[in-house]
Parts: sequence; structure tokens; C-alpha cells
Amino acid sequence: TDAFFSGPGGGYQVWSLWPDLDLAPFGFARSAAPCMVREPGGAGRPAPLELEVVEVRDDGAMREVWDIIDEVFGRGRTPEPLWDARVLSDDYRVWLGLVEGRAVATATASVSDGFVGVYVVATRPQARGRGYGEAVTWAATLCRPDLPATLQASDIGRPVYERMGYRTVADFTVWVRPERSPRL
Repeated sequence: TDAFFSGPGGGYQVWSLWPDLDLAPFGFARSAAPCMVREPGGAGRPAPLELEVVEVRDDGAMREVWDIIDEVFGRGRTPEPLWDARVLSDDYRVWLGLVEGRAVATATASVSDGFVGVYVVATRPQARGRGYGEAVTWAATLCRPDLPATLQASDIGRPVYERMGYRTVADFTVWVRPERSPRL
């Protein structure tokens, strides 16, 4: 894999369903990502009163989504959006959670193959623990209430998703290779 990923830049990950695979000798760190499913139907918990959950419809709102994604996942390395509102459709929808007009959380739903895939759930660190991530996740989960929803959970999100009725159907082992330094 080093030859394939030989250029400078961020790290990479190998996702495996085989728990006995050991990539530690090759510089990878082990983490986990349970694959979770929620049956169709039901209703979500109400959003916190101070939170407004809105569906993204334009490039301005997509920019706010990207700012959250970059802060939470990219650590400021990718300040320019990799997509814009042209990706939105009936089968690809995005929500923002706003507090006093400021974007604090986001979640995405991609409908495919009879499931709602819930992706890119992110809450700004200073806004965590208030139910904002759960509220936007409910919007994505129930965008097609007739379909089951699936997601891959982080350690921080797993208890929230379990409370929402998601159950683990498989555990992925995620091997993370840290960032590489630029070659001189």
C-alpha cells in the first residue's frame, strides 16, 4: 500500500470485516466502526428548542455544511468544498442544524438499493452534547420513513444511534495509517 499511496498528504484507512487481520506492523492503528441498521418507520425525538433543522437547497448552505465537515473531519486541511448544491436530488439530501443562525451540525442521506444511507454526521466540537447531531440524524434517517436506514458509527455516535433504534449488524475493524510527511 505504501507504493500506491506514496505521495504527500493525508493518511488512509483499510476497512476490514476480518477481526484477526493485523496491520499494526505496517504502521496502522486499529479502531472500530460498527455498521448499524434501523427498521423503517417511527418518529424521532423533537429537536432542542434552540435548534432549527433545515434541508440544504443552495450553494451557500452547502458551504456551511463543508465548513463543519472540514472542522470536524479535515481539521482545516480542506477549506474549499469538494462538492456543491448540484449533488442534491430526491435521493441525495443534506441537513443543517442552526442555532441563532450559525451552522452547528450536519447529516446527509443517500437513498439507494432500498435503504437510506446516513453519512457525514458531524457536530462542531463546541456544540456537542446538546442533541444537535441527533436532531439532524433524525432528519436524514426519516427522510424516507418507509425504508430502513443504515450508518457506520463512531465511538462518540454509537450510544446516540442505539438510543434512536439502530442496532449493530456487523463490526468493521478500521486500520488507520497516519498522515505522511511531504517528500523532499
